[in-house]
Amino acid sequence: MGILNITPDSFSGDGLLGADTAAAVAAAARMAQAGVQVIDIGAESTRPLAQVLDSDAECARLLPVLQALAQQPWRARVRVSVDTRHARTAARALGVGVDIINDVSGLADPAMLDVLRNSDCDVVVMHALSVPVDPALTLPADADPLQAVLDWKAATVARVRAAGLDPARLLLDPGIGFGKTAEQSLALMLAAPALVASGGRWLVGHSRKSFFKLFTTAEAAARDDLTLAYSALLAQAGVQMLRVHAVDRHVALFDRLYGAGPG
Repeated sequence: MGILNITPDSFSGDGLLGADTAAAVAAAARMAQAGVQVIDIGAESTRPLAQVLDSDAECARLLPVLQALAQQPWRARVRVSVDTRHARTAARALGVGVDIINDVSGLADPAMLDVLRNSDCDVVVMHALSVPVDPALTLPADADPLQAVLDWKAATVARVRAAGLDPARLLLDPGIGFGKTAEQSLALMLAAPALVASGGRWLVGHSRKSFFKLFTTAEAAARDDLTLAYSALLAQAGVQMLRVHAVDRHVALFDRLYGAGPG
């Protein structure tokens, strides 16, 4: 899953102004050419102190890009995901043909379940204590982050099933950097085999994240080498989807490891 930020305040410095549809389409085309399988498009940053958008402002950034992508010749072989926590945005995105809704709030908006009930799209749900990130709000120091995520998974699956949705549609995201200290995020990364063994499909968004400051002083945009190293470990653990910035380097990595990409 390649990341396409159409927001000026992305933590990794790779954001594009939503008004520049041509630049967003060009960035998506480069990912498609590199061999990406899913492009995840977000118009609201979740970084600490990020600007909070309502659905109307979010859609003003998103919809022109989604409509333009629908016309691209490569669109039939690349799925499109929309990163949103707003049910109204999700409904409008599904109306223009997106394949996945990536809800970083973990279905906090009750109306999101109603929207998803009228679709058969895949749904990413993420464990988070706050969105956007509040650096002061983390799991307790003595908490077991793996158990916290597994408890959240069980509650989320039960909630989805009770709402009449098939839990098999879910991709579960442990929320690296969301409500966890750097050490807790690292512990979750290393616990990937246990997450996979617990069942369901897992997505990990570790690319360029701040927990890498445990190992480097490099700024976010210069953390791709570390990201790739951990991507290899996550793939070896059986994680089904990785959400990353450097698509071309990841495709090359998985071609070398597996011969035909991560799938």
